[in-house]
Amino acid sequence: MILITVLASVLMSMKVIYERVLYPARLLSPWQCKPRPTNVERSRKTANVSHENNSTKLILFYNTWFGRKPWWGMDSNESFLAGCPSMKCRITYDVDDIGQSDAVIFHLGYKGDTPRWEEIQQIHKYRCSYQRIAILTQESLLHPDIADISFIPKGFFNWTLTFKRTSDFPLPYGHFFPLQLPAASTSNDTNYAEGKDKLVAWAVSNCGPQTRGIYVKELLKHIQVDVYGKCGSVYGQNNKCSRGSQECVELFKTYKFYLSFENAACTDYVTEKFWNTLDWRVVPVVLAKDIYIPIAPPGSFISVQDFPSVKALALYLQYLDKNDTAYNQYFQWRRKFGSQRKHMPQFACHICKALHEEHLQPKVYHELDSFWNRTSDCESHERSLRKLIMESKKGRWGYSTRFFD
Repeated sequence: MILITVLASVLMSMKVIYERVLYPARLLSPWQCKPRPTNVERSRKTANVSHENNSTKLILFYNTWFGRKPWWGMDSNESFLAGCPSMKCRITYDVDDIGQSDAVIFHLGYKGDTPRWEEIQQIHKYRCSYQRIAILTQESLLHPDIADISFIPKGFFNWTLTFKRTSDFPLPYGHFFPLQLPAASTSNDTNYAEGKDKLVAWAVSNCGPQTRGIYVKELLKHIQVDVYGKCGSVYGQNNKCSRGSQECVELFKTYKFYLSFENAACTDYVTEKFWNTLDWRVVPVVLAKDIYIPIAPPGSFISVQDFPSVKALALYLQYLDKNDTAYNQYFQWRRKFGSQRKHMPQFACHICKALHEEHLQPKVYHELDSFWNRTSDCESHERSLRKLIMESKKGRWGYSTRFFD
């Protein structure tokens, strides 16, 4: 065992050395900072009616987005500012423009994108006081490339662009919105069970030892779950459909339930796994209930935490399968609300506006843990879910008849 550990450590060290040779850190030259108003001048501006600087602001996307530049949906000024074309901002992907940039945005969430620490140190040393540096990610805090960002200096970031609602510029995967008039088409006469001849589906490509996988293995003891994706073989299945294809969409529409299980149960981390399910007119089954309550209308989802055991959930899904009236209750929210997926450039107008508000003192994250906290945001939810699974395995809980009233 010790030999295996030592060997793994040596291989990891060799990998790091190989990457440093193959991808050497970029050497940056110090840049000249543009003159900016003093605190006294900034205070005077605060007293004025207009607080905005009228010059064009430059936004640099420093690194790649999952290995590519330009970033998806942001290949030009026009596409980036599609929602506010009159705003005075422009974008660049040329790292040599860093000295002229008013904002520098880093994408974290894919190992190949993560900048070398030597580059980060140089930028922190040479940066101008007016330059805003932002972290952008839509991955959970338990993602391996997010979990360890200890190499980033304290006070490096000014802004956060993430799925969290408390971000400086929130980037949710989707949102609900109230309908101006009740949807007449979503009446009590609509039968959402019609045409659905399958019960539970789950598509998964990350086969790691995650809470969701442990739960599904326990769930399969009590109910049929059709597993799609690269991890199907882990569960002894070989169901096929091409990821993201219309074929998959039409297939999943024939199911009554879909396991919208995220790879980590973290505060506000609600991805396309949930929003797509709503588009399919299928009932999403989710993990940690507390994550969804502030985001989704009541009755729009089923949480595993609504049940004292895994078996109780299975029995309830089987009950809904046989009772169209009860099943259709999970679609009544559509009479008052709509749902919509969101896309990356949604932050463009807000960040451009913020760059022009030079009277505002810059925000600084001296400790990113105050915003990005694995313990409070993720691990508490994970512990609660694992406790539920363990109690189910011990057979401590049965099921409550109140779910069938």
